[in-house]
Amino acid sequence: MLLHGKLHWSVIPPSDDVCQPQGFYCHRYVLASNEQSAAEKAVDRVQSNLSRDGSWLNDGGAILSLEAEEIRAAPMHRLLKPDDRGHTFYEQD
Repeated sequence: MLLHGKLHWSVIPPSDDVCQPQGFYCHRYVLASNEQSAAEKAVDRVQSNLSRDGSWLNDGGAILSLEAEEIRAAPMHRLLKPDDRGHTFYEQD
């Protein structure tokens, strides 16, 4: 599943060297009985991951909106691999 996250910043960057991305894309593989359940599980997993690793999100520095853009059945072997927690961030829409 391809997820798209949009970030709405409530703080200004501390300097010109600091990037505040506008959003990101990521893939997640989940076991679910239908597309809606898969989307909910994937969104929960990404939010949990970012909350654990991103104090800027927990501290209210940014508001995150997430949506599943592409939902497809994947081979079962994808569920056996460790979860890829990567994100591809972008700076401008």
